[in-house]
Amino acid sequence: MYSGIQQEEVGSIVEAIPVKTRYLRRGEDYLEVIVTSLKREVKRGLKLEDGDFVVVSEKFIATGEGNLVDEREVKVGPLAYLCYLWSKYVWGYILGPLLRTRPDRIENLRRMPREETLRHKQVVIEKVGLLYALKPASEGGVDLTNVPGSYAVLLPRDPERSAERIHSVIKRELGVDVVVMVVDTDATYRFLRWYVTALPCAIGGIVSGIGVMGYILGKLAGVLKIGGLCGATPLAIAGNKVYKKYSLEEILHIAEVSDRCRADPLKSIHQYRERCGTFEISEELLEKMEHTPIVVVKGWKN
Repeated sequence: MYSGIQQEEVGSIVEAIPVKTRYLRRGEDYLEVIVTSLKREVKRGLKLEDGDFVVVSEKFIATGEGNLVDEREVKVGPLAYLCYLWSKYVWGYILGPLLRTRPDRIENLRRMPREETLRHKQVVIEKVGLLYALKPASEGGVDLTNVPGSYAVLLPRDPERSAERIHSVIKRELGVDVVVMVVDTDATYRFLRWYVTALPCAIGGIVSGIGVMGYILGKLAGVLKIGGLCGATPLAIAGNKVYKKYSLEEILHIAEVSDRCRADPLKSIHQYRERCGTFEISEELLEKMEHTPIVVVKGWKN
């Protein structure tokens, strides 16, 4: 039997199978890499069936689209200074401890580098908006990890269309009618009976587009024990309509299971600095790392 990672919950078994790919360079055809990688795993024994979930990292798609920004080229404005001071001092010394942010993340905020942070906040302000730049990290889905040089990768331009394209090419090339889900590691939270995220977009049923307020509500729900962290956020879902039979809670569970089983080359920009001595990571270094931007999720109750 093809080996995967199994999670048991509520009387059902979810088998999450990470699929390795080569490192995708900016502007390369992500559809071709997805199909080639899945075909390779099918030849090795993976049984891909109708209704299986193929979960794809949003960064993988955005990189293929060339949706990156070189942060060295931005001109820092006054609002970026405000966001830098807000994140370092208000989040680092007041809001972070009050909302029970992990100690290592608080430490990262307190020692965040000035120049790099200013440029990053400016990119977030320009590309997503001030309401997102006030979040202490992972602002609006603008990501610095596992991208080369001084680039930041934005969200896919149209996650729903991307999911539909991936579904179409998998169905054509492999003859399987799967469910395709585009997922961002940035979190969704439950606040009472609502689901919220600090991302600018998400699937139906998740309140998005509210910037830092999504993060504050989520952290506050955890402190007050009226909700809290659910896990990774589905940005789009398409393909086999069987997914419409699942509750939002079940969809979020699939997103989180898939996110947890991915390879994690270097999660933090601070780890980059410690291990490599620089914030600027080369494509050559990234090519040496293990990448699993695709996860097949099987065995979910039908």
